[in-house]
Amino acid sequence: MVRELRFVIFSEQEEFAQEMCRRLSALRHVAVVAIASEIDDLVESIKKEAPHVLFVDLGIAPHVVLDQLEGIQVPMPELLVCGPQDESRLILRAMQIGAKEFLPPAPESAEIRSAVERIGRGSDGERAGSERGPVIAVMGAKGGVGSTVVACQLAASLQCGGARTALIDLNFPLGDVALHFDVEASYTLSDVAEEQEQLDANFVESILHEHPSGVHILAASPRIEDSELITGTHVERLIAVLRERFDWVVLDVSRNWNEATVRALDLADQILVITSLDVPTLHHAKKHMELLDRLGHRADRIQAVVNRRSPMDAVSDKDFTSFLGRPPSASIPNDYVNTVNSVNEGRPIFQLAPRTPLDEAYRKLADQVHEWCGIELPERDDANDGSRKLKARFGRIFGKRTNGTA
Repeated sequence: MVRELRFVIFSEQEEFAQEMCRRLSALRHVAVVAIASEIDDLVESIKKEAPHVLFVDLGIAPHVVLDQLEGIQVPMPELLVCGPQDESRLILRAMQIGAKEFLPPAPESAEIRSAVERIGRGSDGERAGSERGPVIAVMGAKGGVGSTVVACQLAASLQCGGARTALIDLNFPLGDVALHFDVEASYTLSDVAEEQEQLDANFVESILHEHPSGVHILAASPRIEDSELITGTHVERLIAVLRERFDWVVLDVSRNWNEATVRALDLADQILVITSLDVPTLHHAKKHMELLDRLGHRADRIQAVVNRRSPMDAVSDKDFTSFLGRPPSASIPNDYVNTVNSVNEGRPIFQLAPRTPLDEAYRKLADQVHEWCGIELPERDDANDGSRKLKARFGRIFGKRTNGTA
């Protein structure tokens, strides 16, 4: 962080406001220029002090405070809020009005410091260029569209091309990545939550499960209640470590808008919204894409992918384009038999049904992901599967970063 960040704190709790002022003021390049307990005082402080960041305590009536923030007519600075973590609707609403960070009601100093650092770097963060593996978030428009299948097969196709690929199951509370790969993982996301501040590269690598395809998997916890332990901070730390160690990081993201989902999508280089060619699913896809737009995600980072495409589909490409305002970015054909067999056997399509239209579609999707991320396509020798597997194994053994190139 280079520039000084000017903060205004808003809280109806004087003791809490003073404590937050003390913790913020202890950080380098941070200055608290005003504290307000009434909304009128807050507006005047914003006008007078022109702060870079507004730190808001949602207090005991969080939706009332958000109502007040929405009513402010002056230009708003960056917004950092703290409040209850167990209400996804509240978190989503805060994000919709511009919150860049959502901290717990009594944030620790480390959490505050990390949030301030992220804001100081800017909403897009500091990219380390080609040395950091791209992050691909796969999100279903609604339940049952096959987004987990797409995430798993995409990860396998990227790995097949010789790139070192990690797949993280953030589709909690009912993530099925481990099921789709037929693995019993010794460690899961709940171990990430328990590790807290000690999350580092060695620990992360130790809890990943390497599938025979070469894909490294971090499964969701088998206990539904454990999903409540995973925060946006955990997701950010995990992704930061993985993208330094892998060529690609694929996220199977929940369609439920919680804190972890929002943070994962913020960190993604590309977001794949998985839909099917029917009106209800397209309606959900449109709502997700509109929200992504309101949250500041550029249109070129969002791809609408049609899954289970069939000649029997009632919705045409023309209808799709008219409804969503854009044509499909990619399509996966409907191949029920091979898809079900792939899941039942825990083998990716490129192994189970090579050179089928389904296999070719996932290979093409992997190529498109390269293009969307501005990464050179890998060389492929389709006549020699063993050569590809050998390259992939060398990449895994030596940990050589190739960003998908051979």
